[in-house]
Amino acid sequence: MRTTIVLSLVLLAAPACAGLPNRPDPLAESQGRGEALAKQVCAACHAVAAAGDSPDRRAPPFRTLSGAYVPLTLQRKLTDIAESGHYAMPAVKVDSDQVNDLAAYINSLKTP
Repeated sequence: MRTTIVLSLVLLAAPACAGLPNRPDPLAESQGRGEALAKQVCAACHAVAAAGDSPDRRAPPFRTLSGAYVPLTLQRKLTDIAESGHYAMPAVKVDSDQVNDLAAYINSLKTP
């Protein structure tokens, strides 16, 4: 009896929920912008996808960065790189929102 009531409520609610607009996922949108930025700005040296080798063997693949830093530390490191460069890497002109998007993308590459 209880199962029938719960199932009835779910079936009654389904049409109402179906009419709701899909809300964008802010994290997925940020990761998408970060991926696009990585491909545009970083891919000349780094492997920016979940697989593959970096064109410059000194540049670590992004998938390894996701496991090397906790998220906030990664954002700080990317901000430092954007402002002053890193080793042979030149400074990159990106704003704080782009750093956040890039960090979100890199963190999405982390294997569970």
